Amino acid sequence: MAKRKIIDIQVQKRRKNRRSIFLDDGSVFGVSEDVLFSIPVHIGDTLTDQKLDEILGADSQQKILDVALNLLSFRMRSKAELIRRLKRKNFNEDGIYAVMEILQTKGYVDDQKFARVFAREKVRRKLIGPRALRSEFSVHGMDSDILEHTLKKTYDEFPEYTLMDQLLAKRRVPLNKPLDLKEKNNAVNTLRNKGFSWDRIQEILVKRGNI
Repeated sequence: MAKRKIIDIQVQKRRKNRRSIFLDDGSVFGVSEDVLFSIPVHIGDTLTDQKLDEILGADSQQKILDVALNLLSFRMRSKAELIRRLKRKNFNEDGIYAVMEILQTKGYVDDQKFARVFAREKVRRKLIGPRALRSEFSVHGMDSDILEHTLKKTYDEFPEYTLMDQLLAKRRVPLNKPLDLKEKNNAVNTLRNKGFSWDRIQEILVKRGNI
C-alpha cells in the first residue's frame, strides 16, 4: 500500500474555504475546510491509499451537499427535482443519494411539506383545478399517497366551486342568466383549460344559473 507524506497545506487563493494539500510525491489535491474539520490531517502526516480515498470521497460528497444547499436556498424543492438537478452536474449517483439522506434527516428536503406549499401557491396564483394541479406535479415524482392527500387538503382550503366562480367572474360571465351556445362553450373551455372536470363545470354553471 502506497504511503504519501503531507509536506504543506495552503489556503486556496480563489476559494478561501478550500485547502490545497501538497504531498511528497509531487501531487496536490484540494479539499474543503469542512472535510478537514471532520477528517483532520496535518503537515507531516502520512496518508495511506485508504485514508486518501476517504478524504477525497468526503470532499466529493461535500461538493454535492454544497450545491444542493445552494439550490434549496432559492426555494423548496422536491426530492426528485433535486436529484435531477444534481445528476445534470454529473455528480456520482451514490454520492447524490447519500446527500439526499442527509438532507431528509435534517428536514431540508421534505416531499410532504413541499407538496403542500407547492400546491397552495399554484392554486392561489393560477386558480387551477385538480387535473391541472396533477400535471404541475408530474415532474416532481411525488409519492401517490402524498399527492392524493395534498390534493384533498388543497381543495378543502380552496373549494373548486369558489375557484371556478372566480374564473367565470373574471371572464364577465353573469350570474342568474342562461348562456347561449357560444357563451356556454366559452365558459366551459375556460374552466376545462384550467383543469376542472366536466361534472364540476356542469355543477357550477347550474349553481350560477347559467344553464
